[in-house]
Amino acid sequence: MIDSEIRGRPPAQSTTRWPSRTRMIVGLSDAYRRVLAAFLCGLGPCGAYAVMAALARALYRLAEPLRRHSEAQCQAAFGDTRTPGAIADMAAQAFVHRAWNLADLMLAGRFIRARSYHRYGGAIPEPYLGLLLRAQRERKPVILLTAYYGPYDLLPLFLGYNGIQAGAIYRPHGNPRYNAYRNAVRGASGCELIPTERAIGRLPEILENGGAAAILADHENARRGVPVRFLGLPTIASRAVGLLAEHYGAIVVVAAVRRRGKAFSFEIVVSDIFDPTAWRDETDAVAYITHRYVAAMEKIVLGDPAQYLWAHRRWNMESIDRAADGLQVAATRA
Repeated sequence: MIDSEIRGRPPAQSTTRWPSRTRMIVGLSDAYRRVLAAFLCGLGPCGAYAVMAALARALYRLAEPLRRHSEAQCQAAFGDTRTPGAIADMAAQAFVHRAWNLADLMLAGRFIRARSYHRYGGAIPEPYLGLLLRAQRERKPVILLTAYYGPYDLLPLFLGYNGIQAGAIYRPHGNPRYNAYRNAVRGASGCELIPTERAIGRLPEILENGGAAAILADHENARRGVPVRFLGLPTIASRAVGLLAEHYGAIVVVAAVRRRGKAFSFEIVVSDIFDPTAWRDETDAVAYITHRYVAAMEKIVLGDPAQYLWAHRRWNMESIDRAADGLQVAATRA
């Protein structure tokens, strides 16, 4: 059952040998990435954030399908609680945060080290750090869940520097050179990075041995799963997390990295932590675990919705399309 749930995730992109023209394009993009990284690091955090924000706003204005989809998801989630103008601003700022994700990755490779991570807000707050370190010493399995929120790529980096030896599941990027670069930054603190195609074998090993697994659990699983509501909208969450937590008696932690006011400054937010005693008396432990962690992720997003990746296709498109139609009507009336 657990294997089938993990297999239900979309497959990682193939890294087969490319034609010469494709290799040339990938090589050029890799050269561009190296130049951009050197340029942004030379500017420093404030300058890098300013440049990436300007580029993101310009691109967002040109990308009408993406803009329409992002605003539609915001509208569907917040309904009449936000004006059309506020919805548009939130979606646009979310795209800026998406551009900052790339800047953060590049700046992290230069500035974040074991001796400096706490200066940038990478320290896990107490009492959560103490609880996680104790679970690690006592070899109690931990499942750490996060969402497409804030600089989520940096979570494995901060976990390792806090002394948490976790295996982080990730979906490989289509460009193997960029994928290697990203993994070098995220794995610099010692966390094991596990591609999705290896998760089916590695996750049970980690939890069986009392280790910690970090999973980005922010996807809809339309084929099978637990019906839940996320940000007020119906969706289907995978049963995999609940099945793993119940089977191995794992502690479940829901957390994210959130940007603070100034450039390249963060905080680690923990919205919930619970163990098997929480579902001991539940008739359907998997459903309980799933509803609880989804509610905890929602709490994180509501703390600053502009940091959520609204361009991510999170919900069934039928409800989002209705919201997009509503936005068009509102714009026409305005």
